[in-house]
Amino acid sequence: MNWQLDPLLHLVATGFVILVLARAVVEKLSAYGIFVANLRDYRLLPDALAPVAAPTLLAAEFAAILCLLLPATSAIGAIIAASLFAIYALAMAAVLLAGRHEIECGCGGEGQMVSWALVARNGLLVAISASILLPAWNRAMTWPDMLVGVAAIFMIFVLLAIAEKAIATFAAIRRLDSGSH
Repeated sequence: MNWQLDPLLHLVATGFVILVLARAVVEKLSAYGIFVANLRDYRLLPDALAPVAAPTLLAAEFAAILCLLLPATSAIGAIIAASLFAIYALAMAAVLLAGRHEIECGCGGEGQMVSWALVARNGLLVAISASILLPAWNRAMTWPDMLVGVAAIFMIFVLLAIAEKAIATFAAIRRLDSGSH
């Protein structure tokens, strides 16, 4: 089977992944100490490695963004992004399987507790990033395509924000319910 992606879908996937990574970089940099502390909370690395891992992960996220911006390097950016999202999903799954549900994901922004919903979200981000590796159909993009693409990128980003807020709300409700018994 020869899988190909319409150039509009390729644009939307690429733009969406760039936006997700850019938001993560900005939020992690704006609360860098919390980001390092979140890495330590996972207890998947020795404490001394968290200050090394944090800038390494940020550099990888930034490199993915830069690579995705250029058609010649977008495949490298897609591989980096998919790898990062997979690493994050695996780290969350590892702490959940160890029975540790009360740590922040370290995704940046409002603190969200690790959950299977966040693991699934990252799995979806892996798939979207991997789709960028598919060859695009050979058709010219028109200006309406570009407008639809930009609108779709932002609409999907807003839907992600809504989903993340719902995940955080359900986690807070679970914590409140478990504390009332």
